Amino acid sequence: MNVEIKQHGNYNLLRTLFVVIKNTLTGGVTAMHKKNDNKQIEKRQRITEKTLIIGMDIGCEFNAMCLMNKEGIVIGKYPRIYNSRKGFDYFHTIIETVKKKHGFTSVLIGMEPTGNYWRKIAFYAMEMGYEVRFIRTTALKHQRELDESSPSKNDIRDAYTIANIVREGKYIDTIIENGIFRQLRTLAHTRERIQRLATGAKHALQGVMEDYFPELKNIFWSMKARGLWAILDRCPFPEDVLSMGIDGLTALIAKSTRRKKEACKKAYAVYEAAQKSIGLTNIGEADRLKVKTYLADIKHSEAQLQEIEQKIKMLLRDIPCAYHILSIPGIGILTCGVFLGELGNPFNFNDPRKIVKYAGYDPKEHDSGKTIKRRRIISKKGRWLLRKYLYFMAMRVVHRSPYFKNYYENKKKSMSKKEALCAVVIKLIRVIFALLKDKRMFEEHYCLKKAA
Repeated sequence: MNVEIKQHGNYNLLRTLFVVIKNTLTGGVTAMHKKNDNKQIEKRQRITEKTLIIGMDIGCEFNAMCLMNKEGIVIGKYPRIYNSRKGFDYFHTIIETVKKKHGFTSVLIGMEPTGNYWRKIAFYAMEMGYEVRFIRTTALKHQRELDESSPSKNDIRDAYTIANIVREGKYIDTIIENGIFRQLRTLAHTRERIQRLATGAKHALQGVMEDYFPELKNIFWSMKARGLWAILDRCPFPEDVLSMGIDGLTALIAKSTRRKKEACKKAYAVYEAAQKSIGLTNIGEADRLKVKTYLADIKHSEAQLQEIEQKIKMLLRDIPCAYHILSIPGIGILTCGVFLGELGNPFNFNDPRKIVKYAGYDPKEHDSGKTIKRRRIISKKGRWLLRKYLYFMAMRVVHRSPYFKNYYENKKKSMSKKEALCAVVIKLIRVIFALLKDKRMFEEHYCLKKAA
């Protein structure tokens, strides 16, 4: 009997030790997920018995809508809400009728941000005083299979699934901007599209020069050189250069470039290159038209880019927090404008880690059992243009600011260059957040002193 009691006591002791070890090992994971659970609970608590929940499946011509209460009881299904004035009025009438009939005082609409189709109905709903939130595409896909045990889909089923996701508080808590920050975002995306077109035209023109006058690329420093543009406009081929002569070339280059003293030197170099050119001969009208078209595209794109940058500069004057960001060495008008346009109002974020996650710079973990990945990569699940320009900003501040350069050099001791730059991005976000929170300018000596 004493043996049994002793064995039983040892068993309890071992069991207690096992529980302690397990809690120790899993404590970090529990702490990490505790905040996420709390956020989801807070989102659920926002939804009361007086909240009308609406799930919308967005389409090009019409949208499907499902109305639901807090308990998940479907109040109504509407498969076709057309994207027209009549359809929007019908949408508003349905909601107001249901609110009056069931005693709802607030409306929460969830939708998947499909292409650009969501904007019309979302901004209209916001004008009517309804709260609009997004849900992730991956969340919709997984929830659909959980609800129906089938990957099959249709519009009204997706609307029902979206309403369920919103009811559980699993929506994205991003605020939809509709003011000056939306204007900045529009300019940023427009500039990115024009930049791609300009890059394509430059590559195409370079290909033409390789065929007909390959020596020009070694004479001019860039495809943006005004002297090169003047030559390609008036005498794009070697035979044209030879017929114009050195005096004509000198006058042409001097008129188009700021460096007039070097015009004669450039003219001699171009003339000599034309005499020894290995480019194709037998130039026809089609060849001339091709050069003219590509050059016109480049000029037009450059003019549009300059206009957009001026618009960004004007908009930043009306944003007080922009001056705090611009005080950081290496951050200019363009990068600041794109940053604020993609981020929106920075005061909507109460923690710098949320900005890191919004940009997609949060680390992506993929551990399972004993398999632990030592090299972690960023999630890239945020806004791609914000992530791109933050990387550019990091490269600039590393070269212009001793504080960020020291931080970069320290990180390079244990990381690769790219990983160190990503660490600088996260540091930069924290610095910007601190500057905006305290409403002060960046001071290099203060930061270096604090870091030391």
